[in-house]
Amino acid sequence: MAGTDLSVPVVFVSSHAKAGGAEGYLAALVESLGSGWVRCVVCLEDGPLVERLRGGGVRVEVLPTSRHWWGIAGSARRLRGLLGREQPAVVHANGIKAALVSVLSRRRPIVWAKHDFSYDGPLARFVAARCAVVVGVSEAVTRTFPERDRVEVVHNGLSPEVVDRQSARRRLEEALDGPAGEVVALVGRLDPVKGHRELLAVAAKVRAQRPDLRLVFVGGPDSSHAGYGEELRREAGAEATFLGHRDDARELIAGCDLVAIPTVVPEGFPYVGLEALAAGTPVVGYADGGLPELVGPCGRLVGPGDRDALAGEIVSLLADEGLRRALGECGRERVAREFALDRWVEAMRSAYRRAAAT
Repeated sequence: MAGTDLSVPVVFVSSHAKAGGAEGYLAALVESLGSGWVRCVVCLEDGPLVERLRGGGVRVEVLPTSRHWWGIAGSARRLRGLLGREQPAVVHANGIKAALVSVLSRRRPIVWAKHDFSYDGPLARFVAARCAVVVGVSEAVTRTFPERDRVEVVHNGLSPEVVDRQSARRRLEEALDGPAGEVVALVGRLDPVKGHRELLAVAAKVRAQRPDLRLVFVGGPDSSHAGYGEELRREAGAEATFLGHRDDARELIAGCDLVAIPTVVPEGFPYVGLEALAAGTPVVGYADGGLPELVGPCGRLVGPGDRDALAGEIVSLLADEGLRRALGECGRERVAREFALDRWVEAMRSAYRRAAAT
């Protein structure tokens, strides 16, 4: 350990470098921990995360890694050499691929930040058994582990940024080039699992009762699903407005009436849900993965895949401004109480200290 605050030098390894929730998690953590904790960040692909971190003065190494075993093994060898030079006390593995590469490097105690359900079962348990600490972003993502002695849940945190909803509404209307109507937004990269088609499927039913409905999709393309964005635009026609990637997405969320999270594959702890609660924008979606754990009583969730119920909840929320206001206040209080940034960062520091002591 080094430093008067008992800081632990950490090398962070990220499976991906997209503009996704897991990458936002890592960037926010690195930016909040302080320089005594961050030795460097290793990304197993190039992308927006690399640019963001380097723009903030963080040293980043890129080790391009395929999904094949020989790519994993090659990156493990290169990571072993890098860790030998950097001599961190702990490795933070952000995601399953990063955890597998880190385990195979066999150099330092590993804290695996588990964000989702990828490769749950034998592979996840193999990796977990070789980590000093496994930190799940929700209780849901840790259920694959029968042994819990080194497994803990640390919910994501968010800075207490206050967004004025009236100015946010004006920003949203500027982005939409005019009056917004009743806006239901889906915020996330253009990936089939995010549920864009679920919203399109219920749009006509909602619009029959709420004719001012405006569906807005905020998010850029996903390199893993080339062509999906163009395909989705053709299917949507005039039903939805696509705003692409936006650096002001958090402000746009505050300008919306609802944020929808109807993912067709469960997510561990969707970051956009946290941003919506913090902004005072109610969440509607499917009760799957870690979303119920995140939203609690501050949103309206229905059974996974139940489009009729989803449409019904959207209609009832759009029709009841008082309920939306109450849910928004509930969300802001929940984030301040349960998901504060300082609480999250300190919990991660404690995990690094425990790992360094193994």
